[in-house]
Amino acid sequence: MIAGPGTALLMDARVRHSPEAERIDTRGEPPVWRAELPDGSAVWVASGYDAARRAMTDTGFAKPAVRGGERWTRYLDFTAPQVTDSIVRSMGNTDGDLHRSLRDLGASALTPERVRAAVDRADGVAEELLDAVAERGRADLVGEFAHPFGVRAITELLGCPEDFVRRALELRRWGPAPLFDPPGSPDRERYAAEREAMSELLHDLVAFRRRSPGSDAVSGMIAHADAAGLDEGQLTSTLFLLLVATYEPVADFLTSSLYTLWHHPDLLAEPARITEGLDELLRYTSPLAATMPRFAVRPTELYGAELEPGDAVVVHLALANRDPRRFTAPNRLDLTRDQGQDLVFSHGPHFCLGSGLAVGLCRTALGAVLRRLPGLAAARPLDTLPWQRGSTGDITHLHITAGLTELPVTCRPRPAVVS
Repeated sequence: MIAGPGTALLMDARVRHSPEAERIDTRGEPPVWRAELPDGSAVWVASGYDAARRAMTDTGFAKPAVRGGERWTRYLDFTAPQVTDSIVRSMGNTDGDLHRSLRDLGASALTPERVRAAVDRADGVAEELLDAVAERGRADLVGEFAHPFGVRAITELLGCPEDFVRRALELRRWGPAPLFDPPGSPDRERYAAEREAMSELLHDLVAFRRRSPGSDAVSGMIAHADAAGLDEGQLTSTLFLLLVATYEPVADFLTSSLYTLWHHPDLLAEPARITEGLDELLRYTSPLAATMPRFAVRPTELYGAELEPGDAVVVHLALANRDPRRFTAPNRLDLTRDQGQDLVFSHGPHFCLGSGLAVGLCRTALGAVLRRLPGLAAARPLDTLPWQRGSTGDITHLHITAGLTELPVTCRPRPAVVS
C-alpha cells in the first residue's frame, strides 16, 4: 500500500501552498500508506483525517522511540549521552504518567497571564524589527524578522537574561534534521552541532536561575521540577521544547502564509480579512506538517493497514488537514470557512500545550508584516524560494515542519525618522 498520486503530489509544500493544489483530488486514495526508507526499513504514514486522529489517541501506539527498536533509538541518540538527555526527554517523546508530569512542568511556564503578556509585548518587538526592514526596503524575512521575533517572544515570556537571548539568537535553526536522514548526512551533522550548543545554553540558563531565582518562568519551572522529582535532563528538554515549539511554527507559518498569499493577490488588498481568517490560513499552511513517529505496541489494523509491534507511524498533519472526507474543497484557501476541528496543533494527549501563544504570535507577526511593509513582494520568483529540504520531496526526507529557509523580499522604502 503506497501513497496515492494526489497524496504524493501534496507531499510537496510548493504544490500544497499554491493554486495547483486545487486541481488535486485525493478521494479514494488510502488514508494510511507505507513508504520505504533509504536504509531498507519502512514507515507507515497516516495522512487521512480520521486515521490521523486515531493514531494520536489510540493507546495501541506509543511515543517513546525505544518502542521502535534500535533503528529509531539511533534517530534521537546521535550525540553524546549527556547532550541527548538534555534535549529529547520532554513530554514530546513520552506517554502516560510521565507525559502528564512533564506536561504539567511545561504548563507551569505557559500560564494565561504570561501568554497574554507575551502576545502584548510581541507587537512592540514586531514594530522594532520591521522598522529597520521598512527603512531599507529589502530584507530576508526569515533571518531579519521571523527568527528574532520568535526567539525574543519566547525568551521574554520565560524571563531569560540578555546573554541567553543573545546566544539563542545566534543559533539560526533549532528544529531537527529531516526525520529519516542517515547518520553522517550534512543536515544531521549540522543539527548535532546545534544540539550541543543548545544543550550547553540550557544548562547554563538553569544554573544561572538556581543561583539567582526570581519570579520568572524558568525559576518556577526549576521549583516545579524539583518538587515533582524530575531531573535536570527532563527540565532542560522541556525548556528546549518550549523554545523550538514556539519559534519553528511561527516562523514557518509566516513564510508559508506569505508564499500562499502571493498566489492570491486579491487577498493582500485586505489585510484585516486575512487576520480574521487566521484559523483557515493555519489549516491551509499547517506549519507543523507532521509528528514524530509513534510505534505500534501490538498487532494493529489502522484503516486498512496491518501493523506489527514496533512499526513506526508518522501522522502527516498537513495532509490530514487536506482530507476531502473531512473538509469541503480542502485544497482551496477559503477565509470564510467555518468547519473547525482541524489538526493544526495535533490532537489528543499531545495537543500543543502552547497553541494559544502560537496563534497570538502568528496573528501578530503576519498582521504586522502586512501593515508595515507596503508593496511587499518576493525578491525572487516564487518557484525558486528555498524550502526546508524535507518539505518538498517524498517521505524519505520528511521534515516535521514546513517553511522557507530564506525569504528575500522588497517593499516601498520608508524614509528614516531623524530626531
